[in-house]
Amino acid sequence: MFKFNLYTPLIALVMTAAVAACGSGGAGGAPGAAAPATSDIPASALATVDGLIAFMNQLIDTDTNDTSEPILLGDVSLPVDDTI
Repeated sequence: MFKFNLYTPLIALVMTAAVAACGSGGAGGAPGAAAPATSDIPASALATVDGLIAFMNQLIDTDTNDTSEPILLGDVSLPVDDTI
């Protein structure tokens, strides 16, 4: 059976500190550095809602929807219009 002595709490404390010191792993990059955002959407489409609609209409008009690659959105924030 397990015998409780004076060293048991000390060993438990050392083991807990050792596990806590391991950290969470992480990617090893600089702290707070975000990956570069890549997107296939032009800046003119991100400026206004009308620009975004024009870009989408251009994609529809090219008639290559069945053969083209998907559009990469990345971390972009699309424009919105709150007046509707």
